[in-house]
Amino acid sequence: MGYSINAFAQESSIPNWIKTTARWWSQNQTSDSDFLMAIQYLIDHGMLHTQVQSSSGVLNMSDNQQNLKLLQKINDLQTRYDTLQSKYNLLLQQVRSITAQSSTSGENNASISAVAVTPVIESDGFFETTSYQGSILKITVEIRDGTGLVLVNTAIPTGVDFQSSAHTAVMVAQNVTGIDLSKKDVIFSVSSGNNQDLQAVDGGSAGGAMTVLLVSELLGKQINNQVLMTGTIQPDGTIGQIGEADVKADAAGQYGAKIFLVPQGQAVSSVQNCSEKNEGPVTYQTCTTEQKPLSPIMESKYGMRVIEINTIQDALKYFNSS
Repeated sequence: MGYSINAFAQESSIPNWIKTTARWWSQNQTSDSDFLMAIQYLIDHGMLHTQVQSSSGVLNMSDNQQNLKLLQKINDLQTRYDTLQSKYNLLLQQVRSITAQSSTSGENNASISAVAVTPVIESDGFFETTSYQGSILKITVEIRDGTGLVLVNTAIPTGVDFQSSAHTAVMVAQNVTGIDLSKKDVIFSVSSGNNQDLQAVDGGSAGGAMTVLLVSELLGKQINNQVLMTGTIQPDGTIGQIGEADVKADAAGQYGAKIFLVPQGQAVSSVQNCSEKNEGPVTYQTCTTEQKPLSPIMESKYGMRVIEINTIQDALKYFNSS
């Protein structure tokens, strides 16, 4: 003789604490005995009706003692099956969630563009000269549950500048937002169009941008991608000095930025003026260096303003505005 068990209940009549217990049990947050007590409560109060279907008809729970024992055994088997089914469904949901997160990782992480420089060495066979060219970096940040780690991920291993800047950025971001990150891991990822440039990039000059990125992410603020900046980040939140501001400004202008933020006092360009004087067969060249405002030069070339800032709050006013 074959048997099957059917159970049905009116959902609207089930108390909330029963639903909560069932949810906790499916998530392994409460014991099997607590869950069975909840089921027993439904049966005792007539909210859950159970019957056994056999090939010869329906055996109700009130029939006789023998049928009741049989029903209890079948009920126990059904409960074990339901337990396994619930755990399987929960595991399947978790796997799907992890897969979805993995497939979109790096796509949904907040990002910001920063400007740095790389040295270019030229040689005429006897002498070497060093010039600089600007590089645009893409920095993303991911915040996940953890133990307070601060990590920097780059396509090519770099020195300590990036790591030191990242630690300072996290400290300043906590001070600015008032959000404790001691139980979070913060992961900065740095890349460029040509990842070989990362071998020589001055990581310290991206510290301000790292801080803007993290603060904006913590506060849920959008970053204006028409604003770029360069500058180190100091523990007190001030923006520190950098080198080759005019080269970086030129790279930002070529990138398409409308506003380029630089540390206080560095919105200048060194322009060299040279003159020659002949005395017999000898030509003498005299050169002088003159400091000129950088913003008019960049506005003329790219329509981009160069603005000096002193603190991270100054930078946020531009990055978090539309």
